[in-house]
Amino acid sequence: MTKKPILANKIDISRREFIRKASLVSAAGSVAAPFAFNLFAMNVAAASTLTADYKAIVCLFLAGGNDHNNTVIATDAPSWTGYQAARSIGGAASIALPQASLLPIVPTTSKVDAVGTRAFALHPNMGPLQTLFSNGRAAVIANVGPLIAPIPDKVAYRNNAYQKPARLFSHNDQTAQWQSTDPAKPIYGWGGRLADQIKTSNAKQNFTSISSSGNSVFLAGETINQYQINANGAAVPIGGFTNLFGSSANNLQTIITAPSGSNLFELEHAAVVQRSIAAQADLSSVMLATATSVPAPSTYINPNTNLPATNSLATQLQTVARIIEGRTTLGAHRQVFFVGLGGFDTHDAQATGHANLMARLAHAMSYFDTTLAALPGGDMSSNVTLFTASDFGRTFTSNGDGTDHGWGAHHFVVGGAVKGKEIYGTFPQTAVTNLAAGIDNPLDVGSGNYIPQISVDQYAGTLAKWFGLSPAEIAAVFPNLANFATQDLGFMV
Repeated sequence: MTKKPILANKIDISRREFIRKASLVSAAGSVAAPFAFNLFAMNVAAASTLTADYKAIVCLFLAGGNDHNNTVIATDAPSWTGYQAARSIGGAASIALPQASLLPIVPTTSKVDAVGTRAFALHPNMGPLQTLFSNGRAAVIANVGPLIAPIPDKVAYRNNAYQKPARLFSHNDQTAQWQSTDPAKPIYGWGGRLADQIKTSNAKQNFTSISSSGNSVFLAGETINQYQINANGAAVPIGGFTNLFGSSANNLQTIITAPSGSNLFELEHAAVVQRSIAAQADLSSVMLATATSVPAPSTYINPNTNLPATNSLATQLQTVARIIEGRTTLGAHRQVFFVGLGGFDTHDAQATGHANLMARLAHAMSYFDTTLAALPGGDMSSNVTLFTASDFGRTFTSNGDGTDHGWGAHHFVVGGAVKGKEIYGTFPQTAVTNLAAGIDNPLDVGSGNYIPQISVDQYAGTLAKWFGLSPAEIAAVFPNLANFATQDLGFMV
């Protein structure tokens, strides 16, 4: 399947929408223009709504569709029988994990359902996450996925008794739906819409939503712009300010930031450049101040080579930790971050590829939690919540070397404010429908592809409540949430 890039904004926006967005950008600058707010005046106006505490949420996106069935595994006897039947094919390429290698996790609340008493484990390369779970700092949210309204079973699914998300099983479309949740506004992400609601908590609103993994739908707000940095926390500067043609004067900066006329496009360009220069200077000061105070992540052991390797995901999270440490300099009280790890489209070579991804994921999450707890400015591990997301889950059945696109999936939430050591939601029956064998899984719409029983809206809405949004603000950000009886899943304090 050819993958198309996911854009945070459509190119063919209307003239009215363009002018509206242009005005918003100008409002974030300090150009003295008829249609632009003065930055100082805007910050003074915002000061009355600044909050005294600090909270951040970090979306860790597993790009390509993580195989949740080999991430969190049900190991009770009936479930394990189903697991082996679905995954022990393909000979040497089999993706079935040996039961003896799995890392047991025991939720505080015993899980008993129609299958019986359930037992669970993690992928063998997720030792650091097993420790976080056992220490009550991580939780599993079972069978989450995009839903507009609950779909109780496959009969309702096939009869079209309930509205379904559009274009299921497509990377591009399902990534956009996971990151947006609002079919009416698919170009705006729920992280960006959260930022829209809480941006006035921050003295410098430029740093409300920050991505270290490129342009994302998740952080695209209607009134807030996502600030993009690289994995090391560097924004791309505009060069040549202090030595243009051998002159020490700020000639270039003067030229591009001081419009000479009243042309709206010229004024707009100047506003954007001024904002970029100021923001880059602010961020650079934070990154300089935290260069040695926030420790770099250790290497991890690549399970396929048994050699130490650098974990780029952990480096992204180090950057997030450094920005959080510099929150006072940035005037930040509420922030939304986006980091990413790719490589999860495991149609083939899954046994080795997924093993390395699980090692990197667990290593990075553990590093981040430990680092937040030891920041020089104080323990922030209870003020920051990291959660995973992905395009979709994958099929329970195997093609002999990998898996195909699915729907519902299991996810992790990590942090000191998480009610950890628990599995939230109903863990699905891990058996592929086989009527000849008397197996009829009510959630299996084919190939062990499960209908989610928790919506992304419920998952995200629970985080939004902890983040400090009011019920009315949560309803505005997540219009589909009203379709679900349970709107707070209870995994946050």
